[in-house]
Order: sequence, then structure tokens, then C-alpha cells
Amino acid sequence: MSRSAFKSGRTGRGAAFASDHSGSCHAHTMRLTAYALLPLGVLSIWFIVGAVGKSFDGVRADIGRPLPATVLIAFISVAVYHMRIGVESIIDDYVHDEGLKAISLAVNKWLSLAIGAVWALSLIIVAASR
Repeated sequence: MSRSAFKSGRTGRGAAFASDHSGSCHAHTMRLTAYALLPLGVLSIWFIVGAVGKSFDGVRADIGRPLPATVLIAFISVAVYHMRIGVESIIDDYVHDEGLKAISLAVNKWLSLAIGAVWALSLIIVAASR
């Protein structure tokens, strides 16, 4: 395998496989959101499984309490943000046309916001009392 020389931002001229020791902000954020999704996912599954077999009014009463509503909305927010950053990394890595990349990133951002908003709004509508 040949090693081509490149100019590193931190170390100057070096081997192509050298590290700048500057981790990706996306990778760090993905790791943090993944850690946050573990307890939020477990609690969300617990609340959802607890709602199985209940009437609509019973589920509405359960989701209307502060803890389940907060956990479910936090899960929605973190999951959609995690999804957005993951798809953004894929677009950055595999879409090489700059125009298509800009359009793809914009669609990813707005579609993620729309998915999160619809999901959170539907939860709020179910939880809201009449």
C-alpha cells in the first residue's frame, strides 16, 4: 500500500494515514446522543408497553402525566437529532456533487424538523385533555 504525503493542519507535511488528533464534532455528538437514547429508549418502551391494552382515555391519562410526557418528548427530540446528524454524515461522505450535497443537506434538515414536529405534536394532542 502506498502512502501519499499530504499537508496536515496540525502536523504539517505527513503520511496520508496520520491523525490530526482533532475528533469530529459529528462523531462526538452522535456518541452523546446515543448515550442519551439508551435510558430514554428504555423508559419510552416501558411507558409504551404499559399502555398496551388500555383504553384511549387511559393512555391519554398516562401520557398526560409530567414524567412520561417529558421522557417521550425528550426521546423524540434526541432521536430525530441523532437521525439528522447521522444522515448528514452519510451525505457528507457519499454525495460528491456540491449542488446535490447542498440540496440534500437542506432536505435532511427540514425533513428532520418536520418529522420531529409531527411526532411531538401528535403526542401533545393525545396527551391534551378535552
